[in-house]
Amino acid sequence: MGDVDVISLQPLNHNKEDNFNASQLSTARSTSVGRGSGDSVKGAGSGLISSNLGINLSTSNTLTTIPPNDSVITIDRPNNTVSNFLSELDTKSNGESLNISWEDIFKNLSYILAWYFFSTALSFYNKNLMGKENFNLNLPLLISAMHTGMHFIITSILMNGYCSCIFKKPEGKSVSVRSYFTRVVPCAIASALEICMANASFVFITLSFYTMIKSSTPIWVLVFAFIFGLEQPRLILIFIISIISFGVILTVAGETKFNLTGFLLVLGAAIVSGLRWSLTQMLLQKEEGMNNPVATLYYVSPIMFILMIILSLIFENPLFIFRTSKHFEDVNTGIETFLLMFLGGFLAFCMTIAEFALIKNTSTVTLSVAGISKEILVISLSVLIYHDVLTPINLLGLVISIFGIAGYNYYKIRKTSEDKKGRYHVLPSHKNESLD
Repeated sequence: MGDVDVISLQPLNHNKEDNFNASQLSTARSTSVGRGSGDSVKGAGSGLISSNLGINLSTSNTLTTIPPNDSVITIDRPNNTVSNFLSELDTKSNGESLNISWEDIFKNLSYILAWYFFSTALSFYNKNLMGKENFNLNLPLLISAMHTGMHFIITSILMNGYCSCIFKKPEGKSVSVRSYFTRVVPCAIASALEICMANASFVFITLSFYTMIKSSTPIWVLVFAFIFGLEQPRLILIFIISIISFGVILTVAGETKFNLTGFLLVLGAAIVSGLRWSLTQMLLQKEEGMNNPVATLYYVSPIMFILMIILSLIFENPLFIFRTSKHFEDVNTGIETFLLMFLGGFLAFCMTIAEFALIKNTSTVTLSVAGISKEILVISLSVLIYHDVLTPINLLGLVISIFGIAGYNYYKIRKTSEDKKGRYHVLPSHKNESLD
């Protein structure tokens, strides 16, 4: 079997003094940072080691013993993987279920509703502000730059401790200059291109069509995960990609207001989004100082702002629009227009914070499921508000795409479960209760 773990149960000697280094536990539990919340240990941070739990770790001879109350699990594993086992070990012991309070349920529902509100509001804001049939402010790149500039100002205030009453400055290492240019900058460039193309597409296509094409993002997430070695190619993943692709093709074929420019822009945004997620995952795996949204925005927003401003000057010529557009015909109108432009930055910042809080307190799977239902909500509202027309082919393509996305989420759940159970062949204890 090669690397199959051999596990045996031994009686626990309660009189033997526990031998455990607290720093080893800290290291062990920090190894799951780069895996994403969807792979995090259930109940992490609570009750990993109880007062009556003796632990003896020895990485030099590959022998590890972790006794739950009255038994010891002995694991023969290669060196440097003891901490991985501890980080992935489910914290439920002796069959006790994890207690979830009504307060936790209320908090998680609040995070979900907040993310729903801000992400949906941001979609309708962008469409109303930049759509030709609406406010028709044809400056998507400049608007995006203003949003990221606003994010940098807010995060700078928070990161420098000027609002310690609402945000505690994170402790830990700062990002080195080399890491900034080799890891942060590529992630920032990909993020800037995605946002610019996505916002620019609103000028040409309907909100419902945008949402349906953007739902192809999981395809490109998997493609770039294959390229960077973050995911191993499997037949099931290729099948999922094929399903979502077929759904997107039907969506395009059934669109009554098809615009090639808008389609290419939103498709490019979906492709770059897949690249951005892979770069972000690698960034978070390697940089300790990037483990919260405020710090992440603080580091990436300056590069995004500079790139967006350059793109705006090249493609939009905002100075000319300021002189000729009715939205800047006098001082009062110009101030109102700029306030509207900054409103989107506030919505985007709140959405990012709500998204991070949702992932941190639940999982990425929860966010994925909420994302599917949010797409359905946005499409339904766009039909009601903007009277977008959906043909039967449109609807069929949407259903197939959602089915493929749901299949991908189910695959990730099963994969996470197998990582916890299958890799560690834990024998049932004397109470016939496994440690899964």
